[in-house]
Formats: sequence, C-alpha cells, structure tokens
Amino acid sequence: MAQRIISIFLSTPSDVAEERRALSSLISEINDVVAFLAPERNVNLKLIHYETNVYPNIGSDAQDVINTQIPIDYDIHFGVMWKRCGTPTKSADSGTVEEFERALAHREKTGKPTIMFYFSNEEISLPTTDEELVQLKKVMTFRRRLETIGLTAAYPTRAEFRERARIGLLRAVADLLRDDMPARAPEADAVVSPVLHETVATLARQYDEIRKEMGSGPTRTRRMAAILEDMKAEAPAAQGSLAFLMSDNSAGHRLAAIAILQVFPSRQHVHWLADRLDPEQEKPFISYQAAMALLQAARSLPPSDCEMLKSEISRAHELASRNPHDPPRITALEYALRELEVKCG
Repeated sequence: MAQRIISIFLSTPSDVAEERRALSSLISEINDVVAFLAPERNVNLKLIHYETNVYPNIGSDAQDVINTQIPIDYDIHFGVMWKRCGTPTKSADSGTVEEFERALAHREKTGKPTIMFYFSNEEISLPTTDEELVQLKKVMTFRRRLETIGLTAAYPTRAEFRERARIGLLRAVADLLRDDMPARAPEADAVVSPVLHETVATLARQYDEIRKEMGSGPTRTRRMAAILEDMKAEAPAAQGSLAFLMSDNSAGHRLAAIAILQVFPSRQHVHWLADRLDPEQEKPFISYQAAMALLQAARSLPPSDCEMLKSEISRAHELASRNPHDPPRITALEYALRELEVKCG
C-alpha cells in the first residue's frame, strides 16, 4: 500500500511554544504507535510549521511569504491560542487569524481541510499594558466567533494540552482514513456498560448542581463549559455507558451523552440529538451542545449518511427556531447545513 501522509499545519502566535513542542511530540508518538500496531496501513503524520517549512524570501510582508510557501493543500489545520492573538497583518488581526481565514475559505469551497482550534483556559495575570489588553481582547473576539461554528476546543491548563489534543487529533485522523476506505455498513450500537463511568457520573452531578444553585450568567456558563470539556476528555472510557446516559432523566447525564457524541459521532444517535433542540425538552446550554454534536456529525459521518443528516439537521433547525431569542443554536445548525451542501453536493 502506498504511504498515506496526513499533513498537519500548525498555526499559533508566539506565546504557546510549549504547546507547539507538545504537539510535535504527540505526532511522533502517534506515528510510532501506528507503525508498531498497524504497519500495513502505512500512515504517517507530518507536521508543517513556518519555523521548519518556510525559507527566507521576499514578499509584501512576512505573512505573504508564509502564505506563498505553504499552500492550503494540507489535511488538517491545527490552531492554538492562549492570551496573545499575534502580530497584525495587512488583512487580519494576526498571522494566525489570517491563516485560519484562508483555511476556512478553502474549506467552505472544497470541504477541506479539517480545522481544529484549541484555546487555553489557564488563568492569566491581569494585563499590565495596553498591548496585552488589546491582544487578550482580540483572542476573546476570535474565540467567540469560532465557537459559533463549532471549530473550537479548550484545555484547562497548558500542562494538559497534549492529552486533550490527542483525542481531537486521533478523531480527525480517523475521519480522514475513513474517507480513504470503501464505504462500510453502518456501525453497530456501542456495547452498553452495566456500570456508569465514575468520573462522568461525578461531572454530571456537578453540572446538575451548578444549574440548580447558580443563577444564569457568564460565570455559570463558563463553569458548565469546563465540565463539558472534562466530559469529552473521558469520552473514550465512557462510550459504553452512552445508552444509559441518553435514557436517564438527569440533565447532567444527557450532557455527558452529548459530549461523547461530539467526540464519537454516530448515525444511530443523530435523531436523539435533533430532539434535544426542542426548547420544551432542553435548556439552552444542552441544546447548543447538541447542535455542536450535530455539526460534528455532519463533518465526520460518511457521504452515505448525507440525506439522513440533512433531514435530521433541518428538523433540529425547525425545533431550534421555535425559540428565536437563542440564536447560537440556530447559527450552528445553519452552518452544519452549509457544510453538508459542500460535502454532499
């Protein structure tokens, strides 16, 4: 079998050098594991970054040199930000933002590349200069935009970046390899575990307590979002409990099921996710996360599922539109339908 090279373009500002090193190490580890466990697949992940893949040259500015030498023919666009957005270019708030815009425009036309953008939630000290404040404001604005189209993930601390990135990167690689293979029969339902995953059960209880005890507002939303990210980190181990989580009356358990389906999209559960957009059944936070899971399903499930996805996401959009005062869910579903048009024709 000819070697399948999966190219990953890394796009970051200067303050996340630690994450750049961690991703490079992670890619080397994945290559070693794949070579040992599945040498017949002949798959190799290749990291592309301006520090190693761009040579000095003349251009209208530094970003123009990078854009010229790194065309958008890579498989995965992997972005990372913490507290800096980066140096402004002629057309964007930073080189990292411009690289994202180019990748997104290409994706909206062709369906490629896969885009993953990670934001650090590690605490930062209070900005002491105007420049630090401007940089942080740009990061927040950029992050809010990406969240509406389901292209973001978060990691609690910089030390945890590697393990959080591992899950998303492996899922993206699996999607790409699936696209290379002949169509398969739909997957069977996951084996049901008789025991609820302990960590997920604890996180579900925390979510239920926060929703009950805290008043609505940005602080509560941030805490609930952090719980969701922790649930996603546990998704590989908790996947066997999916059926139980979906059927339980606990909102925290349903959120855990949605977190698993964001990581492991499944055609069997798209209908259940669409039901979660009914404002009479779910509160806005869970509905929004269900919309994000549907968006991921649109990106990850094979073209053979296109008609089903279009039907269910359209139904979810109709349900979400019953509450027009909560537009993020509607926006996410509309973006999912646009992505399906590119993917399915």
